[in-house]
Amino acid sequence: MKSPYILLALANFFWSLNFIIAKLVVDVIPPVTVTLLRWGLPAAVYLYFSWGNLKSTGQVYKKHWLLVVFLGATGYSLSAISVYEAVRFTSMINTSFINAFAPVMIALTGFLMYRYPITSVQSGGFLLAFLGVLWIVFKGNLGLILSLQVNIGDVLMVFNVIVWALHTIVYKRYAVLFPPDSLFTVLMVSGVVATIPLMIAENLIVGTEWVSAVEARHLLGVLCLSIFPSVLAYRFWNLALNRIPANQVAVSQYLIPVYTVIISWLFLDERLQQFQVIGGAFIFLGVLIVTYRRG
Repeated sequence: MKSPYILLALANFFWSLNFIIAKLVVDVIPPVTVTLLRWGLPAAVYLYFSWGNLKSTGQVYKKHWLLVVFLGATGYSLSAISVYEAVRFTSMINTSFINAFAPVMIALTGFLMYRYPITSVQSGGFLLAFLGVLWIVFKGNLGLILSLQVNIGDVLMVFNVIVWALHTIVYKRYAVLFPPDSLFTVLMVSGVVATIPLMIAENLIVGTEWVSAVEARHLLGVLCLSIFPSVLAYRFWNLALNRIPANQVAVSQYLIPVYTVIISWLFLDERLQQFQVIGGAFIFLGVLIVTYRRG
């Protein structure tokens, strides 16, 4: 597949499926357990085929083990858990629009952590996008803003965006320290290891009665999560990032809410509401301003 734009279109489509499939799966399987199953399968497969390479490069990962733990926990554990918890409480359309705030948060995180430059115009774009997020979180209702009444699912999605921004900025700065052929595998395994104690705690709290309610469609959903928004989306995204400027890659994430709105309307009977249109417009315009000429 030669075109980076086709790769991006597919990657963002697969990530939109992450919201939809998760919504159907977490009604039965607890969110942290879904995260472990999602990443556990591809991690095991990749580890099997990468073992020989890892034996020769393992010292690099041992030297920077704290960095490996951080990148694995943020990118392959907490980010997924927060999404799967969020979809239990809020709509797919809300999750996708708040997720679209990610490029802006990445730019702000880069500035705060490493003083990556942000112009005054881009600062205005950040404020505009942030207003869009607030508009969606509070449903455009001034009364909810004043009383701080929020949907916990929307708050979890904001947390997800922050965690993903931290992961992205740290990854971009330090990924050069690691062998590229094995880094994806190691970070998946790191994420799985970070998720295991959380999964144990989750099942001690909620119990394991959910196991008896699992059907074939739930297992198929987990399998799809392991393949499409995990392995294929990440692979396509990274391939495109190597071929075209980062700002073009970031703006392509506009496709996620577009896909999600269409799929939610077709299969979940969700309808686009006025506050989502207004908030989404603020977010999209802010992202365009922030990512313009970046990369």
